[in-house]
Amino acid sequence: MGRLGKTLGSVAACVALGGVAQATPLAIGDVVQVQDRSGTAFTPTPVPANTNGLYSNVSFLLNGTTSTSALAGLFVLDYSTTGSDWTEFLSFCVEPDVHLAPFSNPYTVSSLGSSEYSSDLISELWGRYRGDVVSDVSAAAFQVAIWELAYGETDRNLGTGAFRLTSGGDVASLASSWLSSLDGTGPKASGLLVLANNQRLPDRQDLLTQVSVPEPATLGLFGLGLLGVGVSRRRKQAQ
Repeated sequence: MGRLGKTLGSVAACVALGGVAQATPLAIGDVVQVQDRSGTAFTPTPVPANTNGLYSNVSFLLNGTTSTSALAGLFVLDYSTTGSDWTEFLSFCVEPDVHLAPFSNPYTVSSLGSSEYSSDLISELWGRYRGDVVSDVSAAAFQVAIWELAYGETDRNLGTGAFRLTSGGDVASLASSWLSSLDGTGPKASGLLVLANNQRLPDRQDLLTQVSVPEPATLGLFGLGLLGVGVSRRRKQAQ
């Protein structure tokens, strides 16, 4: 996977799996292959009247020095425990500074609580607002909020810390309102799993998923694209 300056035509960086009917349910400890079997992160078609996926362009600053931008949203990938019998899933990425493709298989499934991204705030964000992801703006806002909690030292402030959103508009307003509401009293999502890249490389991308929870009826099966852009250094190095 490449850093800044490496050309990738259509790559994606993501955080959150879940919701699509699964022929082979994921379980903690599974070792799986991940691919984009459909050939594009923007499929299948999302909600009616929005046929190109749910995403918005955002700009951000990492570690106080590296400025970049990406298409933030949700998209569709596939996993397999056997190398065949692929199961489709929806996904967000955890790290804003790392390419998703080409994939660096295999991935090991762990609970969110036992991962390096363990955060009750991520569970609360998911429990409160995952069902509100129904548009370009809300999909991008949810992705930005996850980046803040996973990468930005959980200060819940998009203007300070390791992750700083530098673009404004509706995405920033919505993400900020969601983050500011997290106080530990909201509903916590269950079944959140992290697919961690087994090679544990600094430029890996880890995925977050939820199992056994249906998507809102308005979503159906859709993909959201997020163009990952490499940067010179990530906050967390591989163990």
